[in-house]
Amino acid sequence: MNDAVTTLDELTAWLLDRAKSNPNEIGAASVEYLQVFGYTAYAYMWALMAKEAFGKESQDDFYASKLGTARFYFARLLPRIHSLSASVKAGSESLYMLNADQF
Repeated sequence: MNDAVTTLDELTAWLLDRAKSNPNEIGAASVEYLQVFGYTAYAYMWALMAKEAFGKESQDDFYASKLGTARFYFARLLPRIHSLSASVKAGSESLYMLNADQF
């Protein structure tokens, strides 16, 4: 969770800094940036659910399934923020290489 928040913080700072000299960076990064934000927000929610379920999983399958799903999320889905962050940091140049006539 801490890694996800740090990644989002650093990505936000990087994007804001780049946008000072090139406003196209915001639009070019918007989809991937919002996905990083969403994955991080969901991680927070899963952390809250896992905290509530921890210690109760032997009493109720509901809590066991919450913990299992949280583990899956943190192991398999949350790491996607790193490739999405790399896409954002690739910059806007490749997106704007073609002019309107080339479409």
